[in-house]
Amino acid sequence: MRRSVLFVQPKLPGQFRRQIAAALADPESAVLLISNASFGGSDVPKEAIHEFYGNPSPRAQADPLCAEYNSAIATAAEVEKAAHKLKQRGYSPDTIVAYYGYGESLFLRGVFPNARIVTFFEYFYGLKDGAMNFDPEFRQPEAEILRRSKARNSVALLALHDCDEGVVPTKWQYSRIPEEYRHKIKIVPDEIDRNLNKPDPNAVLQIAGHEFSKKDQIVSYCARALEPTRGIHIFMRSLPRLMKLAPEAHVVIVGKPGTAYDRPLPNGEAYIDKYLSEVKDKIDLKRLHRVGWLEREDLTALFQVSSCHVYLTTPFVASWSLREALACQTPIVASDTAPVREFVEHGRSGYLVDFFDYNRLAETVSATLEKHRHVP
Repeated sequence: MRRSVLFVQPKLPGQFRRQIAAALADPESAVLLISNASFGGSDVPKEAIHEFYGNPSPRAQADPLCAEYNSAIATAAEVEKAAHKLKQRGYSPDTIVAYYGYGESLFLRGVFPNARIVTFFEYFYGLKDGAMNFDPEFRQPEAEILRRSKARNSVALLALHDCDEGVVPTKWQYSRIPEEYRHKIKIVPDEIDRNLNKPDPNAVLQIAGHEFSKKDQIVSYCARALEPTRGIHIFMRSLPRLMKLAPEAHVVIVGKPGTAYDRPLPNGEAYIDKYLSEVKDKIDLKRLHRVGWLEREDLTALFQVSSCHVYLTTPFVASWSLREALACQTPIVASDTAPVREFVEHGRSGYLVDFFDYNRLAETVSATLEKHRHVP
């Protein structure tokens, strides 16, 4: 009987793209997949055996701090149901590779007790040197941060205790793991698609009625959600000076107006709209392009035509977009924060600026544009 491996991730392939491809290429392995039905199955390989799990039912919360934990337990129960379906079909994986962030891995040991569980860990919250309370503009009492970090870490601690092995993609993320669990953890860098993400001097990007190429001065900014964790407030505040220093530059902002990591504003306003309102009378709105979410090929084209890509983050997980832009050899100006320094060496692979210094950010971007100006 062939050995089998089960991958569990809400939106496949996620961080497991390379591992799933390798497992599918092994004729001796059967590949099992469990993913969330909400995301559909368009990226699920036809060669794999696949089950969906559903979204947990809403439940009344006794305390807001319990919300993430309760949701994780409910998600774990949904994944457990999908795992039982695989077991009823006669499958029993030798290895399980699981994401833990929403509770996916918590109940799998009970379904497949003999499987080796390898869990992908993303971020462990703490009081020092992390994203919480990094920005004075959003400062909260230390006691509140302690409560929130402990509540958020509860699922991670359960997953750390239960797994046979854990993986993280960067040294920075490894440093966040409690020391008593680090013996279980390996650093396995995220792989990006280098067949797609590579330089192309002839690339063209068509967005919002515009066609951009390397002949244009393009400043790109990209985040899954346009929120303070990814420095949207700093970037927007840099625009008045940047547009004055670089009168030919067009600014392209990619990302959703909602939140992924930050608390929503109490009035329901998007952060991007809040900070745009601060500067809209000081910038050329015709040179500002908010394009929402781009398809993968269009995002790559943006990096390929961009004269300078700006990447800002608090001490949190470094985005794939940073590595994709670097692979496209896009000139980079980024925040001088710990997760970024692992990828960008100042003066060699890009330029680092203090996260909060938006005037310095504008000046560095302008200088980068001039340095990389296209000469016909």
